[in-house]
Amino acid sequence: MHTLKYDDDGDWVLNELVHGDDQLIQNYKHLLRTRVKEWMFNDYHGFRRDVIEKKLPNKKEIVQAMHDCLYQEPRTAEVLSVEYDFNRIKRHLSINFRARTTLGTEVGGEVVVNQIWV
Repeated sequence: MHTLKYDDDGDWVLNELVHGDDQLIQNYKHLLRTRVKEWMFNDYHGFRRDVIEKKLPNKKEIVQAMHDCLYQEPRTAEVLSVEYDFNRIKRHLSINFRARTTLGTEVGGEVVVNQIWV
């Protein structure tokens, strides 16, 4: 399936489409940038940012929330790794992920989530 391409800021790139693994990685990034309850048609779609917005965030809860988010993509067979770097002062969250698809390929990427409201 082909879909519109988004850049790293979440804006459409005109006259470009993505498909295959590139489209899947784009879906993962979109999921991680979307806050749970932000999308009106599904209250569970996206990343539970409340685990990071606590005064004393728990690393285990953060990693579990990222796993839960990545498993929302139906083509995910297994989440292989999730690593993150969170700068509380700059409100900057950087997530590196790797996942195995239902077709057996491994995909991964990095997504930067800015404007974390802490």
